[in-house]
Amino acid sequence: MDPDDVAYRKSVRNMVVVLAAIVITVFAAIFIPPYLSPYHDVFQNSVIYDSPFGFTMHLTLNSTSASPKGEVTLSGWLNSTYANIQNVTAADSWAFPQASLWERACLNGWPIGIGVMQGHYTRDNYTLGTLLLLNQPQSACPVNASPPQYFLFYPSPHSSEALVSVAGGHDLWLIQTDLSFGQNSLRQNALPGAPGPKGLPQGVYTAVLADEWGDVLTANFQVS
Repeated sequence: MDPDDVAYRKSVRNMVVVLAAIVITVFAAIFIPPYLSPYHDVFQNSVIYDSPFGFTMHLTLNSTSASPKGEVTLSGWLNSTYANIQNVTAADSWAFPQASLWERACLNGWPIGIGVMQGHYTRDNYTLGTLLLLNQPQSACPVNASPPQYFLFYPSPHSSEALVSVAGGHDLWLIQTDLSFGQNSLRQNALPGAPGPKGLPQGVYTAVLADEWGDVLTANFQVS
């Protein structure tokens, strides 16, 4: 066989091997769940996002690490982005099912919720994850008033107060939600192996703050 032909065939084989390796790597990065192949990083315990609707989302964690039987406290809130009151019309564009989010009990139309996913996700790929089912607060609530038609966010970086229209009148809401997440936060069979004697499965988890306008903010923590 001609030496040039042999060299050409060898070059083609090498190229096929390289392309196959690239395809396998990309496939694994996209389709292997992050909790099976966790992303290693220095996690932030406080993240902020400026919503295009004129308010800022805040999500904080009291710690970015916990033991399997420990807890991480998650806090999420909204406040005005600008130096004046922001009038935001109510919406129903949740990025997640509300039943999977931790919200404020007994307030119809509460605009934010907190959730947790197993695995490492960000605002760029959160749609690949699934929220863990949480034990919702059990309390006897009065008859709910109609949900607010709008929210007037006050212009203070240290306040999450908003004037809302409810039941034909007005009320002042503190738009903040807190969740102490641990193995007892999960519904039965929400996560294989938890709740159980060993606590939460080890690995990376993603905290999520979502609002009724479709905004999502994420932060990560490690259980080890």
